[in-house]
Amino acid sequence: MPHRQGGKITSSHTTVTELGSRVVDFLQKLETVSKISLGPIQNLRGNGGGGIWAVKIIDESHCILVTVAQSGTVQDLRFYTDHPQQAKLALARFIRDNDWDLKFGRLV
Repeated sequence: MPHRQGGKITSSHTTVTELGSRVVDFLQKLETVSKISLGPIQNLRGNGGGGIWAVKIIDESHCILVTVAQSGTVQDLRFYTDHPQQAKLALARFIRDNDWDLKFGRLV
């Protein structure tokens, strides 16, 4: 699994999934993103997930939660921005351009 640290990344976790690394690399290039927090990787036993890569974007009160899922692993990434709509739109285009599944959600 790749590692990401420094720059806009502020978390003590440095390991990311392959899909997570691509999303983080994209977010680091966005001028509107001020910082990125990497969550731990969760292994979903019994659910291989096949080759599907999926990204879910959820609004939180002070940040945007991005959940990335691939091959039975899930990781939460949070990014902070003063322009959430602009950043979410850019991220959604990036995801669609790569033919990954994209979902939007709301915290319950």
